[in-house]
Amino acid sequence: MNVILVDDDPASLRLLTGFCSMIDDITVTGSFTDAEEAFAFSKTNPPQAAILDIIMPVQDGITLSDRLQSLIPELLIFYATASEEYALSAYKRHAVSYILKPYSFADIFEALERAKRLCTAAKPHIVVRTFGHFDVFIDGVALSFPRKKCKELLAFLVDRNRGFVSMEQIINALWEDRAYDESVRSYFHVVLRDLKKTLKSAGIPELLVCNRDQNAINPALIDCDYYHFLEGDLSAIHSFQDEYMTDYSWAEPTVALLCEKKHNFE
Repeated sequence: MNVILVDDDPASLRLLTGFCSMIDDITVTGSFTDAEEAFAFSKTNPPQAAILDIIMPVQDGITLSDRLQSLIPELLIFYATASEEYALSAYKRHAVSYILKPYSFADIFEALERAKRLCTAAKPHIVVRTFGHFDVFIDGVALSFPRKKCKELLAFLVDRNRGFVSMEQIINALWEDRAYDESVRSYFHVVLRDLKKTLKSAGIPELLVCNRDQNAINPALIDCDYYHFLEGDLSAIHSFQDEYMTDYSWAEPTVALLCEKKHNFE
């Protein structure tokens, strides 16, 4: 399980890092004394859990956790702090643990073992097929969308290959014949809202990651032929027959890229 640690006290951060390194299946992907640096890191390296100090200058741990969970809805949050007064705020945010300083190795071990159990709980199996038509399957059942543009929006985010894209980029692709005006922006927000509702109803709200004007998917949650191809999976490479998201004209550059890569593999 990938974990980030945030504490403005370097000595506490070193101690916490040392404790985490002693626990099997725990990988500290980042440790920070600055909350903003931790948030920026998480945009491109989404952790599964975060252990946060609360009392920090500039930005406190409660505020940071709100921002991180907006970015990564399924993120497991732990607070490690010297004060009991924030416990209610912490548990309102569904904190996994509220650990008081000075904490022991046993305190950290118990909290992270609980997190590992939560991470390994049964989750829906999400299969995304992009070769040919675009389709999404949840535990073997095709996901139904309330409107075509909802499905196309999700397809576009998959095509962006793990990257965040802005509203303007999405509109320019999905509504290429429309002017970028208030009318089309309003329609985009309707489509995005409906996509969120669809994913929530399917039990996978964490698939969509939204951060202000930036949108992406969490690639760790899906089994996708396109991503397997890019990773060099021979089965995915052989299954690609020069067709990719055939319903969408904006996918044509990716088709060319995949054809070139397949030629190089051969």
